[in-house]
Amino acid sequence: MSFDLEGVTVEAKRPDWEAKLSPGTVTVIRPDDYKVEQKDLPDFLKMVPGVHVREVNGKGQYTTVSVRGSTAAQVGVFVDGVLFNLGGDAAADISTIPVHNVERIEVYRGYIPARFGGTFMGGVINIVTKRPTKANVQASFGKSSFGGYKGNLQIDAPLGGGALMVGINRDQSDGDFKYKNFANDARYQQELKRLNTAIYGDPNNATIGGRMGILYVNKVIEEYTDGGSGGAIKNYLSMDQCMDILNSDLSEMRDKLNHIRDDLYEYCPDEYKSTWNDDFQTSVANKFERVVAYKDVVKTYESPERWRKANDYKNTDVIVKWQDDHWLAKATWKQIKRHLPFPYNSNYASLAGIDTDGPTHDLVGGGIPGSNFFESPLNIYVHRNQKLTAKEALLGRRDTVGNLEWGWSLNYLKQNKDYYVDNWQWIEKNSGAMLNSYAANSLWSKYDSRRLGGKIDGSYKAGDRHLIEFLVDASKEKMDIDGWRMHDFENSSEDTRGRWRNYYEQEIINAQIQDTITLNKKGDFYLTPSVRYNRSKILGRSDRYDEKNDPQNVKWFHQQDEQTDDKVTWQLALKKQFNDHFTLRATGGTYYRLLNMYEIAGDGAGIWPMPNVGGTDSVFPMPEEGKQWDVSAIWDGKALGADTAKFQLTYFGRDSENLLQLMSRNFFFFYTNAAKAKVNGLEIQADMSWQKWDVNLQATYTKPKDVFYDMTKLPGYDSNTIAGSLTYQPQWEGTARLTYRPDTNWSLFTQLRYVDWMVTDPIPLATGAVQRQSSLTTMDVGVKYKFNKSLQLAVGCNDVLNKANDMYLSMAGTGELRNIQYPIQGRTYYATLQYTY
Repeated sequence: MSFDLEGVTVEAKRPDWEAKLSPGTVTVIRPDDYKVEQKDLPDFLKMVPGVHVREVNGKGQYTTVSVRGSTAAQVGVFVDGVLFNLGGDAAADISTIPVHNVERIEVYRGYIPARFGGTFMGGVINIVTKRPTKANVQASFGKSSFGGYKGNLQIDAPLGGGALMVGINRDQSDGDFKYKNFANDARYQQELKRLNTAIYGDPNNATIGGRMGILYVNKVIEEYTDGGSGGAIKNYLSMDQCMDILNSDLSEMRDKLNHIRDDLYEYCPDEYKSTWNDDFQTSVANKFERVVAYKDVVKTYESPERWRKANDYKNTDVIVKWQDDHWLAKATWKQIKRHLPFPYNSNYASLAGIDTDGPTHDLVGGGIPGSNFFESPLNIYVHRNQKLTAKEALLGRRDTVGNLEWGWSLNYLKQNKDYYVDNWQWIEKNSGAMLNSYAANSLWSKYDSRRLGGKIDGSYKAGDRHLIEFLVDASKEKMDIDGWRMHDFENSSEDTRGRWRNYYEQEIINAQIQDTITLNKKGDFYLTPSVRYNRSKILGRSDRYDEKNDPQNVKWFHQQDEQTDDKVTWQLALKKQFNDHFTLRATGGTYYRLLNMYEIAGDGAGIWPMPNVGGTDSVFPMPEEGKQWDVSAIWDGKALGADTAKFQLTYFGRDSENLLQLMSRNFFFFYTNAAKAKVNGLEIQADMSWQKWDVNLQATYTKPKDVFYDMTKLPGYDSNTIAGSLTYQPQWEGTARLTYRPDTNWSLFTQLRYVDWMVTDPIPLATGAVQRQSSLTTMDVGVKYKFNKSLQLAVGCNDVLNKANDMYLSMAGTGELRNIQYPIQGRTYYATLQYTY
C-alpha cells in the first residue's frame, strides 16, 4: 500500500511512506519561492491562515506569534526539530530566526504530530534548514528604507560522503522612521492649562512675586491680544490668549514691557512701591523663563509627526551544516544587538516627551520645567540595549532496519542575554543622589542559559494497516542571573534585591506515541490516535534572600521554590480521501501546556511567584489545559482554468482552562490561572496557478467567547467573576497575493493584507468600554527580473499607502485617540541583488 497524503518531511531523511503522512492541518512555505523580496520569518507567517504575528516592539524588534487565538507562550517553535523556546523567556522571539538558509517553514495547527515533543495549545512551527547537495555559491545584498541593509552568503560543497553548507547572514536597520503623532486635543488643552497656570500664577498668592505675575500677565493681554483685561485680575487666560503669548516674539515683548513699566506702577500696592523696580524686573524675568521653557513642551503636542528613536538593530547569524544519508551535524552562532525603543505609554513617561529632543516630559516644582532629562544620558529608559549571543550544536543519525526507521540526536544551546544602558559607568559616577532611585539590575543585567537535550524517535510499519510513530526526549536547562547592584545593599531597596532570583533549573521529559490505522482495503480512510506524557520540574532560587528577616514579610516567597507538573493527554485524527481531488479531515484532543521557568518562579523583583488567596504560603500557577477540535474540507485539482488549484476550508474550536494572566498586587506582578475562554474560528485558503498568473488567498475569522477572569483566585479581590477579552487577537485577518509573469525573466507581484482592530486590555471598564487598537490595511508591490540563471534583481515598496502611520489606540470610554504603544514603520522601499554561481 502507499500513503498519498500531503507531503510533510522533517529534519532528516525519512522513508517515502512516512514523508507523506500528515494527519492534521499543516501549511508549508518555502522561502526560495519568494527570493530577493526581503521577507523575514514574521512576513512568511503572516501568510498562513490561523496565524497572527505581533511585532511587539515594532518591525525587526521583539516579535511573537499566536495560532488560532492562543497566546504566544502556547506556540512551540522548533528549528530542525529542536525546541527554540527557552524556559527563561515568556515566548519565542521569532525576529531572531533568519530564513535565508531555510528550506521550508512548516506550520501545524490543531493536531500536532508525535515527532514534536510537548503539548502546545496553539500549534507548532518547525523551521527546516537547507540540506546541502552539490557545489553552490549564492550571495545577495539588499538595501531598504530607514537605514536597512541585508547581506547573505551561502556556500555549498561536497565533503566526504555528504555535503557541507556554510551560511552567513547580516540584517541591520537604523529604524528611525517618521510616524504620526496622535496627541489628542484633550491632552493638548490640558498642557495649555498647565502652561497658563505657570505663566499667570496663583491669584490668591499675596506675595509681591505673585501679584507682579498677575499684573504682568494682564498687561500682556491688554497690549498684545484683542481681548484686553484692563488690568483686572482674571482666573485664567483663554487658550487663544495663551497661544498669542506663545507665538509672539518674546524678546521684543520683554523690551516693550520694560517701556511700559511706569504704567504698571499704578497697579502696585502702596506697601510694595518702594521696591517696585527690582520686584518688577524679577517677576518679568521669571515669567519669561517659564514661557520659553513651557512653549517647547506645549509645542510637542502640536507636532503632527515624530521620528522613531532607539529602534535600531544589528543581527548576525552563521550556520555550518554537514549532512549525508544518515548523519547530520550542525553548529550555529548568532548575535543580536539592538536598542529597546521607548513605549508610547503614560505608565512609563508622559506622551509629550517620547521621541523628542525637547524639554523634560514632566513638570516639577509648581509648574517649573525641569532639565532636558528625557534626552539626558541620566534617563536610563531611553538608552537601553539588548545584546543576545547564542551558540548551538546538533548531532544526529537516522537509520532504517526493515520496517523500522529511527534516529537519535543530541543538542546543546548556550545563550547569553545582556541588557545594559549606554554609558552606564558614566551614569553611575555622575547621577549623584539620583543613583539610589534606580532599581537593581536597571543599569545592566545578564541572563546566561544553557540547555542540553536528547531524543530518540522513529516510525514502524506494522503490517499493512498500522504506521506507529514514537518519540522520547529529555532536556535540562539552567540559567544564572546577575546584574547591577543585585548583590549589594547600599540603599532602601535592600529587601527587594535580596529577593531577586539568581538561579533557575527546568527539566522536561516527553514520551509520545502515535498510530495511523488504515480502516479499509482501498487505503483511503485513516484513523490516527496518539497519546502523550509530558513532565516538567522547575526550580527557582535566591541565594541572598532570608525569609526570617524579610522587612516586607512576604509570606508566599521562599529562598527556593520548586514545582513538578505532569499529565497524560490524547489526540485523534480521522481522514477520508473520497477521490483524487476531495478529502475530509477531522481532529480533536486535549492539551496540557507545561509552564516555563519565568511563569512559575518569577524573577524575584518585578515578577513574583503567585500568592494564594490567604497569602500564607507559596502557590504556583498550574499548567494551562484545554480541548481542541477542527474539521477540514480540501479540494486539490483544477478550477477556473487554472493548471493547479487547491482550496481548504477549516472550522476550528478550543476550550481552554487555567489560562495565565499577568496580574499585580502591592506593586508586584505575578502570573495566575485566572482566565478561561472558548475560541471558534474559520480558516480559508485558496491557491491557484495559471501559466502566467498565480493567486494566493488566505483569511482567518477568530471569535473568542465566554472569556472570564475568576477574581477569587487573586488575593485582595472580591469573590466574583468578570467577563473580559482576549487581547491583541483580531477577529478578521487575511492576505491576498497576485503574481504575474509575462515571460521567464520578469515577475510582477502585489500583496494586500488586512488586520482587524484588537482589544488591548483584558478587563473592560465598569461601563463595558474597552480600549482598542485600530485596524490596518496595507498594500505591497514589487518587480523581479532575472538577467540570467545567475543574476536576479528585485525592487519593491511595502505599505504603499503608508497606512501603518495611521494606526492609533481608541481610549476606553472617552473616544480619545493616542498612538499605539510601539509605532511601526509605514511605507518602505527596498532593492535586492542576488548572484548564484
